[in-house]
Amino acid sequence: MIDEVADGVWVRQSEWVWSNAVVVRGDDGLVVVDPGISGADLDELADDIEGLGVPVVAGFSTHLHWDHLLWHPRLGDVPRYAMPASAVAAPGSARVRPRWRSRAPPGCPSTSWPW
Repeated sequence: MIDEVADGVWVRQSEWVWSNAVVVRGDDGLVVVDPGISGADLDELADDIEGLGVPVVAGFSTHLHWDHLLWHPRLGDVPRYAMPASAVAAPGSARVRPRWRSRAPPGCPSTSWPW
């Protein structure tokens, strides 16, 4: 479930490791920050966001961990941003993806990874 914690700011906490996805409303739509950690989390987040009735206009990853780089197709093909060091490193992360994949929880949608 997504909870509004301030005007135009929602948080959804994963049941697995209590990871937080944050959604912020801007002038043109929603920015999704660190969207999820498993397929079920991403499905539920997409459901919650659709319920808000506001389009997603961007995504943001706070740092370069696999659980912060995931994305759901229903969130749209929108620009995705990260801190400079993460943005530079993310394309090269394909070399470590097998290691990360082995640590991912069951149901982690590896096809949503941006590399």
